[in-house]
Amino acid sequence: MNNAVDLKAIKPYRAGTLTYTRLGLITLFLWLLWGDFCFTLMRAVIPNLLPLALKDLGASNLLMGVVIGSIPSLMNMIVNPIISVRSDRYRSRFGRRIPFLFIATPFVALFLILIGYSDAIGIWLHSHILYSCNISSISLMIALICIFSVCFQFFNMFISSIYYYLFADVVPEQFMGRFMAWFQVVGTASGFLFYRYILGFSKTHMREIYFVIGLVYLISFLFMCWRVKEGEYPPPPEHAHGKSIIGSVKVYLHECFGHSLYIWIFLGTATFMVAVVSTSAFGLLFARDTLGLSLDEIGKIQSWCMLLSFCLMIPMGYLSDKLHPLRIYIIGVAIFVVGMTVSFFAIHDKSTYFVYSLITTALYLFFAVSNVPMFIALVPREKYGQFSSANAIVNSLGIILGSFLAGKFFDIIGNYRYLYIWVAFFGFLSLIPMFFVYREWSRRGGIKGYVPPHI
Repeated sequence: MNNAVDLKAIKPYRAGTLTYTRLGLITLFLWLLWGDFCFTLMRAVIPNLLPLALKDLGASNLLMGVVIGSIPSLMNMIVNPIISVRSDRYRSRFGRRIPFLFIATPFVALFLILIGYSDAIGIWLHSHILYSCNISSISLMIALICIFSVCFQFFNMFISSIYYYLFADVVPEQFMGRFMAWFQVVGTASGFLFYRYILGFSKTHMREIYFVIGLVYLISFLFMCWRVKEGEYPPPPEHAHGKSIIGSVKVYLHECFGHSLYIWIFLGTATFMVAVVSTSAFGLLFARDTLGLSLDEIGKIQSWCMLLSFCLMIPMGYLSDKLHPLRIYIIGVAIFVVGMTVSFFAIHDKSTYFVYSLITTALYLFFAVSNVPMFIALVPREKYGQFSSANAIVNSLGIILGSFLAGKFFDIIGNYRYLYIWVAFFGFLSLIPMFFVYREWSRRGGIKGYVPPHI
């Protein structure tokens, strides 16, 4: 998979100092995609099961928005730049990304499992230790869910950020669009498994779901970290040494926010995050509480959406490579906005929910396959983690604000149907910054000669 492979029979492919034969490249893809399968399965649990648990315990929409969206985003805004820049500059015999993933993974699995046992822990604490305190067992359970969830999100930040940075370091650039398409395909297959065969049992086997998925993720992701090898990196830039904290922050801000192109990218992606952040927390509640569907029915419908995604991801990935991911991104967001607007008026029962879920899923795929390749193509590759962290800061601000306002919005309006209007409105606003991104990208050479601005 690296320089040790036999290069005689097959033309090699390169990513930095790494050299792959065709077989080596396939092996790399398989390990990364297996990690993606387990990673996606793990990530499906929180946005789908946590809102149900909190809602059934009587928590408000505002609390759900804050716990699921605002608090993790606030932590991400503070911590992500630190770990991203640290990872960019870190050098070890295991690479600069893998060590961070390896250390964080056990804590992610631990707190995921603890979330599933929050009710049992809460009842035990209330009966044996806190029985004299003026707090109900329900309130204690809600508090434990929130605490374990925040701890889970903290350690998951290391995984969610640095896992994607790893791709830019080990995947050859000419295969990035196709790799991300396969990445989405495998993630979709994982989502299909969750919605089709797991979600329907969440009412009766909640603890088992958290435990088994946490354990599978722990073993599989650690094994992936062992098998994927990074190459060698040049020494970190000289300005990183001998600088005060304030000086380093000034350099960071100047490099990441010193050109209008990067500012427009950050604003465009952040505004789209405001649009879609409400779907994870309130989309399931719309189907269950507004349309009256059972969790099993919702899971079956979503599994068909995953199956459709599975079929469309690869051709869309090739399309992204051919036309450029920036173009596909803008087209995808625009037609997704139209689809969500139509869905607001058209969905009124199980059948229409099924049809328009398929339609909006297909439209969302344009964004899904192009988002990461677009960012990789537009920013300096040697500082990809640094620019990703800057993007995460701005995105986190959007998610903090969006989660809080969405929770308050649905508490006031009392109708989850307006989720579709929320997504369409902010999705449309996100296209305005991307217009300026496209104009600057074209001016700097476009698809044939674009070079990221260096400051």
